[in-house]
Amino acid sequence: MARLVSTHRLTMQSVVFYLGRGAGADDNGVHQVEGLSGTTTLSWQYQVIRLWQMSAEELLTLGSPALLALVGQTRIDQPDVVIPEVLTRLRNIPDTESRGRLLTALLALIQEEEMVEMVERFLENDDLLLDMPYVRRIREEGREEGREEGREEGTYVARRRDILTALTLRFGAHDPADRQIAEALEQVSNATLLETLFAAAIQCMDMDAFQAELDRSIPNE
Repeated sequence: MARLVSTHRLTMQSVVFYLGRGAGADDNGVHQVEGLSGTTTLSWQYQVIRLWQMSAEELLTLGSPALLALVGQTRIDQPDVVIPEVLTRLRNIPDTESRGRLLTALLALIQEEEMVEMVERFLENDDLLLDMPYVRRIREEGREEGREEGREEGTYVARRRDILTALTLRFGAHDPADRQIAEALEQVSNATLLETLFAAAIQCMDMDAFQAELDRSIPNE
């Protein structure tokens, strides 16, 4: 942000989006770094957006197609109204690749199984559904492994799958790199670290940046 301000002399606003129920509940929108003397040497403020506190209608009002994939993380009081509206808007995106990625991300981020089934019913005759059984299979495998290994481990499995899905959606397949990342993620069994890695998978600029974050996480286990 400092470089952007220095270069472009524009007003800047930093925003943090929190995914997942209860995420970011204690974040007051201020982060500080202290120096050796204990005084604050760096401080910045940002707007906190907790998607789980937003209604789906609020997200729709923003009018941004890219944000529609996040609707499954919001409160959906009228899924029979909201889901068709979201799908209609996504279908109107002219770029086929962008449309397919957003629809796939929409399915990956919906938390209610009934809503997942609703989306799939609406798209059952749509060519874009070709990308979606992959997400469906990941969700099913996560639930099955969770039943076998216990609720807690099932949560870890599901989150590891979410991370791999996010990386695939953003950067495509990178075998054998994908297998190496999957194996590395198996070593992470800390819920907080997995959430950090999930955020990195969504936000990082490239695979190298995610790999660096993953390398930092594993020794801390």
